Amino acid sequence: MSFDTVKTVAGALAAVLAVGTGALNFSDKIGVDFWDRPILEWSPEDFEIVGGPADGGFKVLAARTKLRDDCEVVGFTVEIRDADYIVYPASSSATKFSGAASDVVEKFGFYVFLHEMDVHKVRPGTATLLAQIKYSCPEGEKIVSYPPMLNFQIEEPAHAGS
Repeated sequence: MSFDTVKTVAGALAAVLAVGTGALNFSDKIGVDFWDRPILEWSPEDFEIVGGPADGGFKVLAARTKLRDDCEVVGFTVEIRDADYIVYPASSSATKFSGAASDVVEKFGFYVFLHEMDVHKVRPGTATLLAQIKYSCPEGEKIVSYPPMLNFQIEEPAHAGS
């Protein structure tokens, strides 16, 4: 192989690398990620939340299609927004969700509980479940929020001394 051929190949590789790097930098600057792959797709029509007294648990049936197997769940947070639009931290009976990627809607249930110190602060009426799942993926950390408008009813606490 002649020195001219080596220079030509090296120049072509450098040009391809420069174009690729430039495209990545440009897409970052304009906020478009052509390489972003969703982790899951929600099926909000299959969600169900059973309301009840503020000092009880709220049963949640969630539904999603998992699209990727290369991301690990590293965090899950839940909150409840009450009828006055005040957001309260909550606890979940589920610590981690798992399952293989597939093309079918998978349903899973768990309970959500208000923290004891917030039970008497929450305004009864229509509430909304807010939840986020934090993933560690090969391309970095990603946060996926539950679908909007997951509403349910909160009633007065069942136990006056709670």
